[in-house]
Amino acid sequence: MMKNLLKTNLIVGTRSYVYPIYVLIGLAYGLMLMAFPERYLPTMVPLFLLFEPGLVGFMFVGTEIFAEKKDGAIGALAVTPIEWKSYILAKTAILSVLSIVGAVLIMAIGTRSLNGLPYVVVGVFLCSVVYTLLGIGISAKYYDLDDYLVPIMAVLVVSLLPFAHYHGYLQSGVWKVLYLVPSYPALYFFKAPFVDVSRDTLVLSAAALLVWSAIAYYIAKIRFYKYAVEGVR
Repeated sequence: MMKNLLKTNLIVGTRSYVYPIYVLIGLAYGLMLMAFPERYLPTMVPLFLLFEPGLVGFMFVGTEIFAEKKDGAIGALAVTPIEWKSYILAKTAILSVLSIVGAVLIMAIGTRSLNGLPYVVVGVFLCSVVYTLLGIGISAKYYDLDDYLVPIMAVLVVSLLPFAHYHGYLQSGVWKVLYLVPSYPALYFFKAPFVDVSRDTLVLSAAALLVWSAIAYYIAKIRFYKYAVEGVR
């Protein structure tokens, strides 16, 4: 069942140009980074990596779900013996792999180097899992992109605040709450190719993202079944 879902999602996502566009965005980010002097790369590359795996995936998975609602695909699947956790995991797996492809393009083209790529791959994969699952859970309630824009903007703003805190802004004690935002632990992986990040910090960051993945999966499973499958408004 999982294999068929992966295959179907890949075919539909490719035919609708969603997945090719996702990869092209990574290519575009890499090309944009070439315009920056090398001294700015340690700041700009992590920012672009955050946009590619997390926030773009958050938006794209919502668009997929809207399309599948409108063409009746989710309704049709509801009368099959499908396990909805497999549906959710299939979408998350594909977008997470695509996010790695995008990240490799950003690193290879934007920095002309693959130094530190293992850190980036781990961070991108975990970050993508979290934001894709959150995207599935949150977008399940909506039926078009116009309604989904407010959650997108809210997630965008909140996810970028850790970036500002990491670079010395928002230094009041109250902003320590930003450590709870999933983009913060991901940021350590994205900075690792450029600055020294201790192994303990990376291990704790990975653990935090895994906890967030579990939370996001629970949210996705409950809300998707309630709003997308059962059709509660």
